[in-house]
Amino acid sequence: MFILLRKIRKSLIESSSFRKYTFYAIGEITLVVIGILIALQINNWSEWKKDRVKEREVIMSLSENFEMIIKSLETDTIALLRFNESSKIVLNILDYRLPYEDSLANHFHIARVPKIQLTLSQSGYEQLKNVGFDIIVNKEVKDEVVDYFESTLPNWFTNYESVNYPYVPFIDHHVPLFRYTRDKLVPNEILALYDDEYFIG
Repeated sequence: MFILLRKIRKSLIESSSFRKYTFYAIGEITLVVIGILIALQINNWSEWKKDRVKEREVIMSLSENFEMIIKSLETDTIALLRFNESSKIVLNILDYRLPYEDSLANHFHIARVPKIQLTLSQSGYEQLKNVGFDIIVNKEVKDEVVDYFESTLPNWFTNYESVNYPYVPFIDHHVPLFRYTRDKLVPNEILALYDDEYFIG
C-alpha cells in the first residue's frame, strides 16, 4: 500500500501538475486521519472493555458489602431483642417485688450489659471511591449507592448513637449487692434493689 502511494506521489511530482498533486496530498492526509480515528476507536473500545471489568468488580464488592451490613444488622437486632427481653424480665421482678430465682442470674447480667458499638463495613464503597464514581455507567445505581453511604448511613448512625445509652458502671456502685461470675449477676439482697432508682435507671 505504502509502495503504491510512493509511486503515485513520484509520478505526480514528475508530471508537475500542482492540482493533481494537491488532490493526492489531501487524499493521503484523509487516509492518515481515518487511520488515526480507527486506532483511537479501537483504543477507546479496549479501554471501555477494561472499565466494564472494573465496574463488575466494584459492583460485586458493593454487593458483598451490603450482605455484610445486613448480617451485622441482623446480629445486632438479635442481641438487642435479647437485651430488651432480659431488661423486661428484670424490671418486672423489681416492679412487682417478686422473689429472686437462680434462673434470673443470666437476665440480670444481660440487662445491664452495655450496648456494643455497631460497626458497618464500607469496604465496597471505599473501593468505588478509589476507582472513581464514573466507573458505574448506570447513573441511578451510582446515585443510590453514593446517597446511601454519604447521607443515609451517617444520619442513621447519628440517630443510632443518640439512643445508645452510655455504660453506667453500676456494679462498682453496687459491689456489696451483687456477686458477679461469667454471664451471671447474682443479687446478694434482692430487697435492696426494689427501691434502688440508680439500678432501675
